[in-house]
Amino acid sequence: MWAALWRHRDVVELLVSRGADVSLVDVYGNNILHWACMGGDRTTVEFVLSLDGVDVNSRGGVGRTPVMWAAWRGHRDVVELLVSRGADVSLVDGGGNNILHLACMGGDRKTVEFVLSLDAVDVNSRGGVGMTPVMWAAWRGHRDVVELLVSRGADVSLVDGGGNNILHLACMGGDRKTVESVLSLDAVDVNARNNFGETAADVARGWGHRQLSDLLLSRGTQ
Repeated sequence: MWAALWRHRDVVELLVSRGADVSLVDVYGNNILHWACMGGDRTTVEFVLSLDGVDVNSRGGVGRTPVMWAAWRGHRDVVELLVSRGADVSLVDGGGNNILHLACMGGDRKTVEFVLSLDAVDVNSRGGVGMTPVMWAAWRGHRDVVELLVSRGADVSLVDGGGNNILHLACMGGDRKTVESVLSLDAVDVNARNNFGETAADVARGWGHRQLSDLLLSRGTQ
């Protein structure tokens, strides 16, 4: 498992030849394929996939499949490989997040573009606490991914389970460029309040992003 994570394919092959049991899982439920996909070395993943008894759609920690871990880590080539080998991209993890949510958390634009090209996941799908992919991208400060998703039809007027819109979430994340990009969208109400009665400026202050709060106040936040 360690060799797979650290991208040492030759060591993985050596250990397998010496009797390493690739059916074992760690305390979180992750098997060797999950770890290889976290590591992101395509040749290691290819070797592991060639072994009998390794399920491409096996569930690991927090209910994630190998392709979910690869997407979260931004390993686009591994995601593509797994999809070609039968990875089911319609599945969700234990928190209700699908592969697009996880790719957007990770923030690799090329990975997100590939997942979107599969036409298997709704760009406005709801995941953990009601968050959509563009909400995750905004919170994590991945401005280029936010802009990509908006260009592909992401609905920026939606709110999550706490009543936070994309601007609230961008302010939690604290990336100024992402906040400025969100502010440029006509559908975002700068004065919208979440379920706690907080505006985006309130959220920015609460998360310690004073400069963002000042920026929002300069844009007309009440």
